[in-house]
Amino acid sequence: MTVQGKIQRIQINLDLSPELYETLNNLAQQINGDNTEVLLKAIALLEVAVEAKQKGKYIWIADDDQNLETEIIGI
Repeated sequence: MTVQGKIQRIQINLDLSPELYETLNNLAQQINGDNTEVLLKAIALLEVAVEAKQKGKYIWIADDDQNLETEIIGI
C-alpha cells in the first residue's frame, strides 16, 4: 500500500471522569462498536445539530406515530 492509500489519523489523549468513561464504554457495547466509533457518531450528530441550529431549525425526538416528544436544546 502506498502512502497515498493510507488513511491519515491524528492520535489524541483524553482525560475522562470514570463516569464518562463508563458511559463511553456502555454506548460502545450498545452499538456493537468501540470507543472511537462512539466518538465519531457523537461528533457527526453534534455537527448535524449545530448546522440545523444555524439554519433556524430544531432537533426533536418523535415516537412511532411521529408525535414530537422531546426537543433537543442547549446545542
